[in-house]
Amino acid sequence: MNRSISHIVCSLVFVVAASCSGKQEPATNDLQIRQVDFVELTPEQLKTMEIQLAPPSRQPIVSNIYLNGKVISLPNLSATVSSNIEGKIEKVFVSKGSLVRKGQPLMVLSSMQLIELQNEYLAAKSEVDFYAVEYKRQEELIKNNVGALADFQITEAKYNAALSREKALRAKLQLLGVDAEQFKNPKTSVITPTVTIKAPIDGYITELPVNIGMLASVQTKLAEIIDNQQLYAEIFVYEKDLDLITEGQEVEIDFINSTFDNVMGKVISISRAIDPETRAIKAFVQFAARKGDLILPGMNVRAVVLNKEGNQRAITVPLSSLMKEDDQTYVFAGENRPNSQGKLKIVKYKVEVGNTNDTLAEIIFPNGTPPNILVAKTNVMVLETQRRQMSGMNVGGE
Repeated sequence: MNRSISHIVCSLVFVVAASCSGKQEPATNDLQIRQVDFVELTPEQLKTMEIQLAPPSRQPIVSNIYLNGKVISLPNLSATVSSNIEGKIEKVFVSKGSLVRKGQPLMVLSSMQLIELQNEYLAAKSEVDFYAVEYKRQEELIKNNVGALADFQITEAKYNAALSREKALRAKLQLLGVDAEQFKNPKTSVITPTVTIKAPIDGYITELPVNIGMLASVQTKLAEIIDNQQLYAEIFVYEKDLDLITEGQEVEIDFINSTFDNVMGKVISISRAIDPETRAIKAFVQFAARKGDLILPGMNVRAVVLNKEGNQRAITVPLSSLMKEDDQTYVFAGENRPNSQGKLKIVKYKVEVGNTNDTLAEIIFPNGTPPNILVAKTNVMVLETQRRQMSGMNVGGE
């Protein structure tokens, strides 16, 4: 009995002594979680996961600025076709969308007014011939002191008036494409009842609101022709992008709502005023359409302007190398030297992103770029998954 009590007392003393010593064993439930910032994989595993490693490149980041606009045509590159005389449409030689050359016949009009105009010209020419003979006769009489000065002056005035009338009618016929020289001999002259309407410029016919038998006046629009070999794009530039565009600069024109190939153009002028509605400044880009492409005024375009700020070389990686997480950006990189176990250690680095374009991004390592590193170009989320699994394995074997 005494031995049992003594044993219990000794045990309590041992426990108290242990407590007083301050040494405690760690609780098995209080696990220390250690997040690893790397993964280790063999080259074969990387190949299976389709993860490509490559050194970052050092090159300028040239980004594109996209400016919206529309196609316009200058006044001397578009034409509204009409007739200088009233007539009825007899023939039409072209159709909407046809490519025509300057001077090419478009249609034929028959005109009563044209017949009357030719008749007037013949009468005026006969009158000129008559007064020419009379003027010469009166001039001879004056020289011989036989005729009266008043008669000579009257004949001279009538002769000059007849000449003016004949010249005016000749000019009208020339506008209608009728050669007045064919009326030199009134006895053999042939009066034509038709006038041919010709193309005033090269280009495509965009409007043709006519039909056979239609009566056309001088106000009637017979056709609309656009020369699309020299077109202009009116581009809207906002203040934040104004320093990126200058006169003489080459830009790429993208026809965003069509399948036409992009063309290169040149900035020929920049407006010096801000549009009150769009709050933008207009830049005018001259370009030529490719052969066969029917580019028309009013089409929407997008001008691709190169960002001139990207002239300095920078450490760049493909956009696919970047991984976003909690408003931070990371890349996975490591040296191309396997460890003793034949594995590559690929570390997760936090980086800052500088200039970017459609394919590349500038990255900045806070502590400087590690030497001789290879950056994962593809499938970075697979590496992140592996890293998290390794972190989980260090948490109580999860």
